[in-house]
Amino acid sequence: MQFETIKLSTLDTIKSNPLDLSQTVLEGLSKTPKSLPSWILFDDHGGELFNKITTLENYPPSVCEFEIIKNNRQVIADLPFENGLQVIELGAGDGEKAGILLEHLLQTGQSAHYVPIDITEGAIRALIKGLESKFEGSALTASGLIGDFFQGLDSIVGKSKQRNLVLFLGATLGNMDYTSMQNFLSRLRGKLHLGDYVVIGFDLMKHPKLLYNAYNDSHGYFEEFNLYMLDRINTALGANFKKENFVQQAQYNKDTHSIESYLFSICDQSVFISALEKEFHFKAWETLQTERSYKYAESEIDSLAEHSGFETIESLYDSKQEYVMPIWRAKNI
Repeated sequence: MQFETIKLSTLDTIKSNPLDLSQTVLEGLSKTPKSLPSWILFDDHGGELFNKITTLENYPPSVCEFEIIKNNRQVIADLPFENGLQVIELGAGDGEKAGILLEHLLQTGQSAHYVPIDITEGAIRALIKGLESKFEGSALTASGLIGDFFQGLDSIVGKSKQRNLVLFLGATLGNMDYTSMQNFLSRLRGKLHLGDYVVIGFDLMKHPKLLYNAYNDSHGYFEEFNLYMLDRINTALGANFKKENFVQQAQYNKDTHSIESYLFSICDQSVFISALEKEFHFKAWETLQTERSYKYAESEIDSLAEHSGFETIESLYDSKQEYVMPIWRAKNI
């Protein structure tokens, strides 16, 4: 089949496990200060809310990556792809940025197999349907995989003789701290063949006011997205969070070089979670951290590549030199 959608086993996809959600929420709300991981936000509706953020004119991962891919698509197309090319996108979302590259590859006479991997079923099904409508009858084939990144890689990398090009865009990797990121990249290298390529988006260190304005948008998209975490917990765990009692704000942390998003409780309140049979108290203006987005120096990015089993072939920048998408090649480990 030229265009297909495959739902992988969810045994290893712990983010879909309600028991895991319960334990995560219990641990996060029991800490001082309170914090919860951003993966809780990403179900089908959460993915739709995040896609609204990517339309913001000053949101670096979206604006800069579109610019970089449009201006450097031939650079990527000129990489030596023996036996054809398999483009694997981790956390594909709507796949628009990959679509720019795929269309260019087809225009230059290359064939490609595109494999978007995402835990959001609605996004993958919509993406594959759109690709089929646009590219049916062309030299493009696509297999949309619904599941965990590494499940997806296990299911496809060993079955193809094509050169793999892995895209991990949207500065998604920046949600991890440095140690977690290096562990993730080392694991990714272990799934790939010698000579495979990886293109990852990194948001570089920049003026803190630019970062503040990007993550505190006038449309309220970031606030809507972060407040959705309370909806998810209400629905999945029988909680009674009242969203009107919280406001969102992001701020730059100079010690961690990251933008941190918080929900602030605007009053003294208690929240009961039925699944946990437990009540949690929030003082007025107490915070609940929901996201963290790290910003990087180029030396840190080079170090990540070196210690994870990759070598840098080229670094692609936006016109303001505020964002970088290095092309890495898997080396001997």
